[in-house]
Amino acid sequence: MLYPQKINAKRTNFIVKVAILISFVVGILLVVINRFTTPEIRWAGYCNAGIIYVWITVLYSLNKNINMANHLYIQMLALSALCVYIDYRLGFQAWSINLAIPMIVIIINITMLILSITSYNNYKRYAFVQLLIILTSLIPIFLVYEQLVNDKTLSIVATGISGLNLLLSLCLHSKEIKAEIVRKFHV
Repeated sequence: MLYPQKINAKRTNFIVKVAILISFVVGILLVVINRFTTPEIRWAGYCNAGIIYVWITVLYSLNKNINMANHLYIQMLALSALCVYIDYRLGFQAWSINLAIPMIVIIINITMLILSITSYNNYKRYAFVQLLIILTSLIPIFLVYEQLVNDKTLSIVATGISGLNLLLSLCLHSKEIKAEIVRKFHV
């Protein structure tokens, strides 16, 4: 057999529902184990946050009409939220806004740049999400402006890469971006 057989939709939905149920039971078991073994350290919340993050990723990836740029945007938001949550639960040392979010922004922007270069013909599909990613990538510079960031270097680099990504996207795909903005906002 050259190609694998497709699994039918009903079977896939059943498997996903069973896996979600198992994850839910595991999450409850983790909370119970945490309460009885080490109640002073609340590690079960971190594990359950990781389980929720994994399910956001899996459920979004299983969507039939998935767009790679949409997937990257959801990943950026979910991973940033997970990092802020863990940082908050650990006493908020601000590593999430000083290090994690700027690194996530850098990685997503570099990935989108590679995606926009390699899929030159299909860029219309990515144009609007590219703009959303770039706008969301301005959050680190906002955090610097509000003086919430201790070390500004990584946030400035992340915003610089976002700006460079915007310029390159405009240079390479200005017609597609304009057409997508007109289509989305009826301008």
